[in-house]
Amino acid sequence: MPPPLSFFHNIEPSRIAFFCFGNRDRADDAFGLMVAEKLVEFYPKNVFSEEAEDISVFLVDIISKDIYDVVVIIDAIDYGAKPGSVLVTADISDYIRPLTSHSIPLLQIKELVEIQKKEFLFIGAQAKSVEFMQAPSKEIERAVKEVIALIS
Repeated sequence: MPPPLSFFHNIEPSRIAFFCFGNRDRADDAFGLMVAEKLVEFYPKNVFSEEAEDISVFLVDIISKDIYDVVVIIDAIDYGAKPGSVLVTADISDYIRPLTSHSIPLLQIKELVEIQKKEFLFIGAQAKSVEFMQAPSKEIERAVKEVIALIS
């Protein structure tokens, strides 16, 4: 994963919206929520997670506002990589499959962001397990630390 550190350091932090998806009841699917817990320390007003409410309901509204210049989606995924591998990309392809309990239309979100003349970035981590009522894997815990180090 090539770290796009310059991407985040060249943008006013208050202009970045982080949307963190996940489900704590499904092991590694908690990745986005775990990242959100840490991100709130650095970006307290810019992190939206499913922990508090269903963000898919107001995602489009937030993207459409002039408050943010960058939209970052963070989620556990299956892209055929080694568990815990982190993918950072602005290019959404069919090989990226979200694992959340609902389907997030990543391509449509990216298109909406670009229509609004904003930047889009996706950060995902390859899940090891999405079994119900299991703790996140060590690989996902390491991936959370890697992502926080990348964007904090």
